[in-house]
Amino acid sequence: MSLQVEDFLDLGFPDQSFDYVLAWNVIYHGDGEVAARVLDNVRRVLRPGCLSQSTMLSKRNTGFGVGQEVACDTYVDASDPGDKGHPPFYCDGRDLIRLHYGFEVLKLADVAQRPGAWHWHVLMERTSAVLA
Repeated sequence: MSLQVEDFLDLGFPDQSFDYVLAWNVIYHGDGEVAARVLDNVRRVLRPGCLSQSTMLSKRNTGFGVGQEVACDTYVDASDPGDKGHPPFYCDGRDLIRLHYGFEVLKLADVAQRPGAWHWHVLMERTSAVLA
């Protein structure tokens, strides 16, 4: 077994080289364009029929709409250093489906990990045809 650190925005792996991608509490650290680029990379490196499991922040989360909006559905709250300078992107079910084109939904649940901390738990299967 080996470990390789990569930039999620520019994965250095060949196309269709993985059977599974896990991105837990990471994709939403950036705006919607960053999330879309990350998911483009996940889509590219996954083989058809293989799985992507991830989380995204829900618009039901108490942080949604708090602070300064720096991009659509992306907020910086100066009073909360928890995101370490990465503005969180919030989405609803419609946004998730749009961002996950080329995937079939296997499980999509809006879950409160603790009171007010709503996150989408997402399990998707990469389809054989990817249409933008």
